[in-house]
Amino acid sequence: MSERRGSIRRQMLLMTSMVLVVVGGAALWSAHLYADRAARLSYDRLLRGAALQISENIHMLDGRVVADLPASAFDMLAMAPRDRAFYAIIDSGKRVVTGYSDLPSVPFDTLLEARDREGQFQPTLYDVDYRGEMVRFLGVAKRLIEADNAETVYIVVGQTLKARKALADEVGWFVLQFVALFFVLTLALLMLGIWRVLRPLNRLQHAIAERSPTDLQPLGNDVPREIAPLLDTLNYFMAQLQISLDRLKRFTAEAAHQIRTPLAGLHSQAQNALDEPDPEIRQRQLSHVLECSESLTRTVNQLLQHANLTHRFQSQPRVKVSLRQIATEVCRSLVIWGLDRGVELVYEGDEDVSVTGDAFALEQMIRNLVENAVKYSPAGSLVTLRLTAAGAGAELEVSDQGPGISDEEKPRVFERFYRSRNIDQPGSGLGLSIAREVAQYHGAELELYDNQPQGLVVRVRFNGEAIH
Repeated sequence: MSERRGSIRRQMLLMTSMVLVVVGGAALWSAHLYADRAARLSYDRLLRGAALQISENIHMLDGRVVADLPASAFDMLAMAPRDRAFYAIIDSGKRVVTGYSDLPSVPFDTLLEARDREGQFQPTLYDVDYRGEMVRFLGVAKRLIEADNAETVYIVVGQTLKARKALADEVGWFVLQFVALFFVLTLALLMLGIWRVLRPLNRLQHAIAERSPTDLQPLGNDVPREIAPLLDTLNYFMAQLQISLDRLKRFTAEAAHQIRTPLAGLHSQAQNALDEPDPEIRQRQLSHVLECSESLTRTVNQLLQHANLTHRFQSQPRVKVSLRQIATEVCRSLVIWGLDRGVELVYEGDEDVSVTGDAFALEQMIRNLVENAVKYSPAGSLVTLRLTAAGAGAELEVSDQGPGISDEEKPRVFERFYRSRNIDQPGSGLGLSIAREVAQYHGAELELYDNQPQGLVVRVRFNGEAIH
């Protein structure tokens, strides 16, 4: 038995979980970037506000730079209590007017070049390692003018990054909790959804499991559209299985009936022959035993042939076969047998006609028809096998000069084990039944006509759909 694959439920959960993990990871990464950017923008605004307030309180007095630092600027920087703040006001000679004198390299050239379209100085942000930790600095230049004196000063304000990191971590932690909750809830909803989606399959499995092995009735169609083709296939399979079982039952019953009677006669004749002292009577009884055994052999062979053909109809693929080739091969194999019985067998037909079907079944059909025609024809008569094209289709005829079949019996001779009353030759009564089933399998019609002046014509009409 082949190894079973993993369950659909597990595979769907695995796939959706992987998608959720990827989406959750992308969401966390995006949240981290957003939180970091939001924290940076927030605290950069504080630096910008503090630098602006300091800039507004710087002026020149008697040629000197004077700074009146407002307390509100430092109050603004104090909104991040865990961080340290640094500042410096530097004149054009790069001397520190007030503030920290050891600030790391200030980009004076960059501050001078940072202007807007109207020529106004714009602040510049940069990060520098200062006193053992990273510090975010904002620098801006300002032009001071007093009478004939003018000078450019630089305002530099800095702040450590602890508050920024804390804000980014807080936002990231909040997003992580939200993503985790979303993952759990989504996974639970997915499990519920998968269970509901697979419930029709579970119902179908229980419906099949609870059925009796002999119950092959179609299953209900209360399933989603996606499962309907599977259900239709199962119903079709069970219908075909029911047909096969019905055929097997009929075959078993008919075979038992047809075999039981000859076996009983065979046993009775053999028992009588054993008990009979008269050699002549015993010889006649042994002849009856031989005839009975031959009849039983014919019946068994026909039954096995019928069973074999029924199986092939359901299992063998249809292929393109040549009717002329099959017909000529049958004639070659039976011509000597016919001559031994005093019957001449003739094939007529030059056209090669191909059909889509089963070569073995067609050969059995033609053989049964020809054997019947030869068997029931008198010595010195003629049996003709004729193949002709008829429009888009083809016709296969077997004509003999035997006793023929009356119009009243023609419909009945296709019944299994039925034998015509005006036939004295031994037989099983299955030949025409088998031939008709083969014809129907190939989409053909098998018809019986009277031959002139005497005999029977069996005609098989193949329609255009079966012809190539």
